[in-house]
Amino acid sequence: MKYIRKIAVLLIAVIFLAALIIGLGVIFSVRNVNVSVESYSFGEWDEMDDDGKQSASEEIEHFREKVLNDYRGTLLGFVDEKSLAESFADTKYILESFEKVYPCTLDIVVKERREVFSMKTTGGLYNTYDSFGTLMREAITEDEAFNNIDRAPNVLVKIDNADDIVLIAQLASVFADKFSSLRPVVEEMEIHSETDDLIFRFRCGLDLRISGYENLTQMKMSAAYEKFSSLKDEDKLSGTIVVTVDRNGEIVAERFPDNGFIS
Repeated sequence: MKYIRKIAVLLIAVIFLAALIIGLGVIFSVRNVNVSVESYSFGEWDEMDDDGKQSASEEIEHFREKVLNDYRGTLLGFVDEKSLAESFADTKYILESFEKVYPCTLDIVVKERREVFSMKTTGGLYNTYDSFGTLMREAITEDEAFNNIDRAPNVLVKIDNADDIVLIAQLASVFADKFSSLRPVVEEMEIHSETDDLIFRFRCGLDLRISGYENLTQMKMSAAYEKFSSLKDEDKLSGTIVVTVDRNGEIVAERFPDNGFIS
């Protein structure tokens, strides 16, 4: 009888524990999703017309349903940023941020991918890429490859290996961080693999050449910005700023006129 009583108590404990786990699973699983969309296409909510607000609302509802379908019933604690970001991999949006609101809600912010780069293909088409180097669309002409938001030119990229577009995007991010802008300033970016040079062609007429661009990149870009800022306005219209490392290991940035010194 003692053994039967112990077994009965153990079974009751197991059943109670299972019920508790199931109950907690239900309580702390995803049931609600709130979505905020940062969109360049729609603009500010207060400035939208009724059609724009309807389109934005439909976009928000689409993402809410998509995330709910992917994660409904998943324990909130098991939702991670990498897998959540993959839910938007085939859209024109990226996951900007997310927050877990216990017991059962996901608050997420998605941001529209913005065209930044344009690259002519061997077939004569133009591929446009976002700030991460992810392909967004193809265009037949250079004009069609202009930015789809403001209709201004994207940064034209010239590279031997198309896979280097991701590297270009990373280097452009460093430039934008130092110069506080990219597309309004830079007309073209080019990598010379044989000389290990990175070239920025400014819209104002000046070029920037960074030698050994994969080493000390942040510091070289800072030196380039300091040199650019020190130039007179007329000196920013032509010539080339060259950033190198001298014999003493010091980073040097100098401007040279277009006199044949720089090809």
